[in-house]
Amino acid sequence: MSYAAYFAGAFLVFLLLLFPFDRLKAKLVSEVRLRTPFELSVAGISPRFFNYFILSDVVVSNKSGKVLFESPSIRTSVSLFGLLRGLLALELRSQAYGGELLIKVQQGPGRQYLLVDANNLDVGAYPLLKEAGFKLSGKLGGNFEMIGDAGKGKLWLKKLTSRELKIKGFLIPDLDFEQCWIETDVKGDRLTIRKLDLDGKELKIKCTGDMVLRERGTLNLLVKIKPSERLAHEQAAVVSLLKNKDADGFYQIGLGGTLSDPLPRF
Repeated sequence: MSYAAYFAGAFLVFLLLLFPFDRLKAKLVSEVRLRTPFELSVAGISPRFFNYFILSDVVVSNKSGKVLFESPSIRTSVSLFGLLRGLLALELRSQAYGGELLIKVQQGPGRQYLLVDANNLDVGAYPLLKEAGFKLSGKLGGNFEMIGDAGKGKLWLKKLTSRELKIKGFLIPDLDFEQCWIETDVKGDRLTIRKLDLDGKELKIKCTGDMVLRERGTLNLLVKIKPSERLAHEQAAVVSLLKNKDADGFYQIGLGGTLSDPLPRF
């Protein structure tokens, strides 16, 4: 038994020393570049065990180089049984933007799987929103699961606030939403919003429809808004443009055009 334990321990040590961590990092980077519209950069990889390691200075960007996500370190584990079957199965955990992020990836013959689970991310800490001029705050969580080219997701936001927001040059009044819910489906490059509810004291918003997620992708959305009496009085000039009102007091607005140039239809 002592000899068996010795050789088993020696095998594990050599496996740890010889495990192709650099090849695994290169494989991960190439798979992201090949199968998604994103670029992945990993500065280094530090083994903790032969199936557990730390990715350092991780950056996800689009093809033009704009940073979409970054983290100083991501705890990563790989399924050895999956590798034996030709399946790359990774689990990544990271502290990001004040919250927690979990990503599970499986890539192999006949199996393409992605799961993203977020909890209590700080919306105001996301750099792209700041760069775009959005002054938002709140907490975000939820999950998105994708098998092949089809997926579905559910997101929630709590205590969402918007300040000094401008749309098409028009200043939008400051808004506060206690709760927000979003449910979506994805098929290829088409995203369908099955449910989008923003519930606030001064304004309630509902939205359904779909959009094409590519350059010059089209929009086909139905947006329903219900301002409070005080907000309707303060924004009388804007409310006067809204004509289509349903039995529940929601004004209905169509939103067409493209992602870069949306066109409202009152």
